[in-house]
Amino acid sequence: MFRWNDAIRCIGAAALAALAPLAARAQAAASEAPIDDSAARPRWEVGLVLGGGRVSDYPGADQTHWRSLVAPLLIYRGPILRVDRDGIRGRLLNTSDFEFDLSASAAFNARNNDARQGMPDLDYLFGFGPQLIYKGLRGNFGSPTLHLKARALMSTDFRHIHGRGVAIDPELRWRWAPLAGMPAALAFSVGPTWASRELNRYFYEVEPGQATPTRPAYVARAGYLGTEATLTLSGRHSSKLSWFVTARGMSLRGSANADSPLLRQSSNLSVGAGVLWTPWQSQARAVD
Repeated sequence: MFRWNDAIRCIGAAALAALAPLAARAQAAASEAPIDDSAARPRWEVGLVLGGGRVSDYPGADQTHWRSLVAPLLIYRGPILRVDRDGIRGRLLNTSDFEFDLSASAAFNARNNDARQGMPDLDYLFGFGPQLIYKGLRGNFGSPTLHLKARALMSTDFRHIHGRGVAIDPELRWRWAPLAGMPAALAFSVGPTWASRELNRYFYEVEPGQATPTRPAYVARAGYLGTEATLTLSGRHSSKLSWFVTARGMSLRGSANADSPLLRQSSNLSVGAGVLWTPWQSQARAVD
């Protein structure tokens, strides 16, 4: 556990907000929505994102909550540092068929969940780790790319940080743009996740002191967490105004912790939409 001073806490809060799921979809909309293909995209864009959606509390939860987001938005397309559809990452290798980078991810916290009544709330979750991308399939329908990811996970309430283990989640992604001749892009991704015991404990373990007549004690174990599929439609209204709608489904059938009393549903569905405005853009253009 680490203690932050006030300055680092504010920086961490801002960074996590930038990585929140709705912001990640917004970055995808701005960085990937088709515009004039004859011109390279700006090296950087700065603006605001406004979004909202109905999000599951955690994988396997039987409750969802409305979430909203109004936050600054930064998109940067540098040769090494990238802030784009894949979050914040540093590209260490980039060839015609392979890319290797360090990437980040994040998830909302969970409050007022009935299944966890009397238990600690789930804090914001964020992770960092390496990612190997194989691009050699791009000549096929939808230009698929294979992403092999491993992440170290941590949780925070912006006062403390706790380690939450690791996750391994290979993913296949497809993208169609322009879509049916329109200035819009359709992206689809699917992939399973395997989690360490520490991460699964965070979601699914019930200690003896937390047990109730309807929530027996449970010891979580490492293993398969679930398979997630995401569909995102995005477009540009103008060079400075973009929009996106997204749906994310997760199947937890066969999960290593299917017997946990906290895993209430074998599937989850989250939906969201938003707009983003990037009035400030660089004159310099991105190389790729």
